[in-house]
Amino acid sequence: MKKWWLIALFAFAAPLLSAQGLYLEPGFRYAHHLPLPIYADYPVYGADLRLGWQTDGSEAWEKFFNYPLVGIDFRFEHHTMKDYFDEESQKIIDLGNSYAVFGYCNGHIIKRPKFQFDYTWGIGMAYWPKGHNRLVSSPVTVHLNLDFGPVFKLNEQFDLYVRAVFSHASNGALKVPNKGINILGAQTGFRYFPKGRASEIRDRDYPFEKYNLIYVLDGIGVRESNTMLGHYCLGNTFEIGYSRAFHPCFRYGGGIDVLYTGENKIMYAYNHAEKQYKASDAFSIAPYIAGELCYGNFIGHLSFAYYVWQPAEYLPRHYQRYYERLSFRYNFGKMFFAGVGMKVHATKIDYIEWTVGANLYKW
Repeated sequence: MKKWWLIALFAFAAPLLSAQGLYLEPGFRYAHHLPLPIYADYPVYGADLRLGWQTDGSEAWEKFFNYPLVGIDFRFEHHTMKDYFDEESQKIIDLGNSYAVFGYCNGHIIKRPKFQFDYTWGIGMAYWPKGHNRLVSSPVTVHLNLDFGPVFKLNEQFDLYVRAVFSHASNGALKVPNKGINILGAQTGFRYFPKGRASEIRDRDYPFEKYNLIYVLDGIGVRESNTMLGHYCLGNTFEIGYSRAFHPCFRYGGGIDVLYTGENKIMYAYNHAEKQYKASDAFSIAPYIAGELCYGNFIGHLSFAYYVWQPAEYLPRHYQRYYERLSFRYNFGKMFFAGVGMKVHATKIDYIEWTVGANLYKW
């Protein structure tokens, strides 16, 4: 199996030999699970292989984000946690190895001829062959990555980097318990451009007019109740939003969420109050404010919302009066978009939402 993984990776990497700006980036990581005092005896050893390309300013967002690097990261982690006794579940946790694949964007906070200070954000999926435990509960999870660190340009083909790396794994409450796995550590490696770096376009103008946008979207998700295990519930968000683009890469706005969750009905059953439940108890309304990063047609969306109408007497245990949403969307042409996001109450995920939407009016 490992042989075929290697063959597939090298086959995928072969085009890197054919063009400027394409690169190969191996790295090695030493890390620990968080919180550190609890898991101090269980380090994590990992290796990454990034395949990517250097943006050159062909699009406006490439120049405004200071010519970031984008690509795909293949990540392997060896978890030494094999005999940790979990007090709550009264079971031994053996995490084994994990394998992740995620897309990333590597930007530059400082960019000098021989030195850079970079950041990377990424999102993808991870596979845990031994994932049936209280930390992740399922073998497939979402994988989030965030890292920062210096990069030293050695010549036209090689960079050397050191970075601090944080990663998070969660199954999005598709199965509970889902405490999630947080890992913090250090990574070092090099970046190799077989045909050298691409030339950056710096003398091009990008005409831009500020605009306003009205849009609608619908997001649907499924989760297991964290109150009555084995009971699954549907969640849905219908959103009417406004967005103001004041820069080619930045937008702000707000709107209204109309939310439905089937878990409210489960909560009434848990409290032996089924006869009190009404159809309207499944719904709530929350206004939100949002900020967005625009990488061309790819949009990163972060919003904060507060419930102003929530008629149910019995609510899921993880609910707060407020929630956050982190989502990623892609525009297919000028009107339609689709994406995926996470609705979170404080640090507790509510749903992974799969969204489709439309831009209704732009002026």
